[in-house]
Amino acid sequence: MLLIILFLISSSISSGQQVVDKGRVFTIDYDTNEFVMDGEPFTYASGELHYFRVPQPYWRDRLRKFRYAGLNAVSTYIEWSLHEPSPNKFVFDGEANISEFIKIAQEEDLFVIIRPGPYICAERDFGGYPAWLLTINPNMKLRTSDPSHTFFIARWFKHLMGKLQPWLYGNGGPIIMVQVENEYGSYPVNDPNYLLWLRDLYRNYIGNAAILFTTDGPSRNFVRRGKIPGILSTIDFGPTKTDMDRMYRPMRQVQPKGPLVNSEFYVGWLSYWGEPFRRTEIQPIVETLDKMLNQNISFNLYMFHGGTNFGFTAGSGSSDHFQPDLTSYDYDAPITEAGDLTDKYFAIKNAIKEVYPAGGSSVKRFTEKGDYGSVDLKPVISLLNSPIGSEPVMSEYPITFEALGQRYGFVAYSTQIINPGRDPSVLQVNVRDRALVLLNDEEVSVLQYTLINETPLPSTLEPGQTLTLLIENLGRRNYQLLSDCTKGLISNATIDGVNLKDWKVIGFPLNPEDITQIEEIADQTENVTNIKLPAFYYGEFQIQGKVLDSFLDMSQWGKGVVFINNYNLGRYWHIGPQFTLYVPGCYLRAYPEKNTITLLELHYIHPDKTVTFVTEPKLHFENEGEETEFLSVTKLTRR
Repeated sequence: MLLIILFLISSSISSGQQVVDKGRVFTIDYDTNEFVMDGEPFTYASGELHYFRVPQPYWRDRLRKFRYAGLNAVSTYIEWSLHEPSPNKFVFDGEANISEFIKIAQEEDLFVIIRPGPYICAERDFGGYPAWLLTINPNMKLRTSDPSHTFFIARWFKHLMGKLQPWLYGNGGPIIMVQVENEYGSYPVNDPNYLLWLRDLYRNYIGNAAILFTTDGPSRNFVRRGKIPGILSTIDFGPTKTDMDRMYRPMRQVQPKGPLVNSEFYVGWLSYWGEPFRRTEIQPIVETLDKMLNQNISFNLYMFHGGTNFGFTAGSGSSDHFQPDLTSYDYDAPITEAGDLTDKYFAIKNAIKEVYPAGGSSVKRFTEKGDYGSVDLKPVISLLNSPIGSEPVMSEYPITFEALGQRYGFVAYSTQIINPGRDPSVLQVNVRDRALVLLNDEEVSVLQYTLINETPLPSTLEPGQTLTLLIENLGRRNYQLLSDCTKGLISNATIDGVNLKDWKVIGFPLNPEDITQIEEIADQTENVTNIKLPAFYYGEFQIQGKVLDSFLDMSQWGKGVVFINNYNLGRYWHIGPQFTLYVPGCYLRAYPEKNTITLLELHYIHPDKTVTFVTEPKLHFENEGEETEFLSVTKLTRR
C-alpha cells in the first residue's frame, strides 16, 4: 500500500498537479497588503546568491553566512544553459544540483526564492539561454511566443519543475516565491501573449504551493509592460533618498493592492573589462534599508554574495559599445568573491537586527588564504598548430560559431590571399567579438565588435599568404535585445572591397578533454623555442601544508584563459580592472599530488614565464582614472 501511495504522489507531481500540505500555506492578503504564512503576517529579508557561481563544497558556508547576517531567505536564478548544455541532455548533478542547494538552504533555516526565467540576465552568457538555440534557429525570437522558442521552454520546464516541486512551501519545502520571467517590462519587444503562456506554464507546475511574482524597474511603464494578470508585481531599485511612498507610487498605479517588495535592492554593482570596478557606498544602503523596514517592505539584497563567472560563462552588456563582463562577479557585495565578510556585511546585519536578528551558527569573518608562491611555466604548443581543433569545415563564405556547433572559446577562419590590391591593402570584417588578425601565423592587428572593423595589412602582403582571423567569443549579450547574438565572422570579409572566399574554419572550444590533451603534450615536450602566440604554457606545483583558497596574479600577462587541474578559472585581460583570478581551494590537490596549470596566452607573456599566487584579490586600477582607453587598438593588445 505504501508503494502505491508513493507512486500516486510521484505521478501527480510529474504531471504538474500539486500535492499540497494543508498545514502549510503561503499566500497574499490583498486587503491588508501582506504576505501570510500559515495564518500569520510575514515579511522576508533575502539575499541573492547564484549556486552556479559558487563551487558546490562552499554552498553551506555561504548560506550559513546569510543566516548569520539575519536574512531569512536566499534568492537564486536558475540557469537553463547550465542544466541543458546540449539539446535534450539534462544535468542536475555536481554544481548543477539545484535540489541539493535548496536542501542545504532549508537546513540552514532559510526560505528560498527561485527565479527560473527562462531569461535571467544575471550578467551570464546569453542571459541564461542555451546558445544551441541559435544553432537550431539563428532567427529565433527569444522572449516571445514564437513557437520555435516556447517549444524548448516547455520541454526544459518539464524536466526542471519535477526537481523543484517537492521543495515548494506548500509541499513541505522552503520555496516560498517563484519569479516569472525577469524584468520583462524593460524589454524592447513586448508580447503579452508570451507572458500569459508563461504564466499558465508556471501555474501548471507551481499551483498554490508557492507565490508567483514578476520583477520590473520602478517606473510605471516598466511595471505596466511587465505586469501579468493574476501575478504579484514587484519592483527593484538601489539606494535612494526618495521616500518609499513615492518610490512605490508608479507601481501602485498598476497594482493598487498587495505586499510591497524590492526584489533586487542593489547593494553593489556589476563591472566590465576596461572600466573601473564599481563600488557602492554603505551609508545610502543602510538609510534605504531603514526606510523599507519601517514600511514592512520585503526585500532581496542583490548581490549578497556574487561569486565567479568561471569558464566562459560571463555575458556582455551592450550600450553604445561592446561591454564584456568580468570573470569576477564580486559585485562589491557584502560577502566577497572568496567568501569573506566586509564592513558592508556588518553594517547591513546591524541595520536589520531589530526585525531580522542573526540566526544559525557563528561564522568566521575571513577565510585563510594560501600563498603558494610562483610557478614556472614552459611553452607547450601554438594554438593553431595544436591537435585539439575541430575537424576543419570548408566554406565558400564564413560561418558562425553556432553553425559550427560551438558555444564558447575560439574559432580560426583561414583563407589564401589571391590579389593583394592596394598598398597598403585594407581588411574589412564584422566580427563578434574579438579577432586576432594573423598573416602566415604572425599577428598584425586586433579587431573588436562595435569598436574596430577594419585594419591596414602589411605592405609585404603577397598572393598565396595565409590570412587567419582567430575570433574569440567574449560572451553573448545578456540584456537589451537578444537578437544578433551569433558569434564569429558574421558577414563577408573583404580586402579593398573584394570578398574573401574559400575559408577553412576550425573550432577551439577548450573543453576539459582539450586541456587534458595539451597536458599530455606538455608531459612529452621539453625545450620548446620560437613558439608563436597564441600558445599554451604549462606548469606544475605541490602544496606543502593546508589546501586553501588563493588568487592567481595575471597582471604581467596579456590576455587569455587559465586552467588549474582542468578547472577553467576564466578569462584574464591586462586592460583590467581585474588582475587576479580566484582559485577555490576545493579545486586544488593536497601533497603529495601535483597541481597543474595550463594557460592559453594570446599576446605576450611574463618575462620570467611565471604565474604567482597571492592572498589578496586585485579588482581595481592602481590609480583613480587609470581605466583603459577602450577605443585604443594598441591598448587592446599591447602593454
